[in-house]
Amino acid sequence: MKHANQEKDREQAMSKKLILGISGSPRKGANLDYLLDVALKEAEQAEDIRTEIIHLRDYKIESCNSCFACCRDGAVGSDRACLSFKDDMDLIYPKLAECSGLILGSPVFFGNVTAQMKTFMDRTEALLRYSKSKWQYALSNKVAGGLVVGGNRNAGQEFTLQALHYFYFIHNMIVVGSGPDLTPGCYLGGAATTFPEKGDVRNAVAKDELGLKSTRMLGRRVAEVVNLLKDGKDISNHE
Repeated sequence: MKHANQEKDREQAMSKKLILGISGSPRKGANLDYLLDVALKEAEQAEDIRTEIIHLRDYKIESCNSCFACCRDGAVGSDRACLSFKDDMDLIYPKLAECSGLILGSPVFFGNVTAQMKTFMDRTEALLRYSKSKWQYALSNKVAGGLVVGGNRNAGQEFTLQALHYFYFIHNMIVVGSGPDLTPGCYLGGAATTFPEKGDVRNAVAKDELGLKSTRMLGRRVAEVVNLLKDGKDISNHE
């Protein structure tokens, strides 16, 4: 009886819509990870939402070599997304296909995303409209939001969010910001700073009330839009 109840609970949990958070931070348990936890916990407050986090630093991912094998006739009907590499992206592709919402998070490195995040982004070529494998359109029409942290209040956060948005737009995703609040802290998504602490102080963002506000609102907004779309018609336009 206990086993049957556990199985029922598992099935109910898996029936909820998945919002996937992906951390591009090279440091374990630091400020970006703290923010991503905050965003996803807020998302989980919505009905029928479950969350999961992937830390890219824990995965071995090769850099895209621009071979375009995923876009050629040899990829037609392939179960593999990337035909050039067999690495840990093979573990991430199914989660990208499964999720209904996606939050990418990155610290600001020289006004842009980290190398870990950029490598991941480049390796999603096989999920685009011109892919020939079964992974084509895997991210299309899913809800997406961006989350960033910088060493100062104005340290490239908005530019880094725009880099994430550019990725989303190319994948034909539905991009949301931080919601309708009059003072969200950042209109483009979740954006925080570690200032006045040094960036290597873990959880320094816990003191940034404005950044935490935009982070929570981003998580809430992604969940809200996922739920708005879940019972609607298929809005895809896959030809």
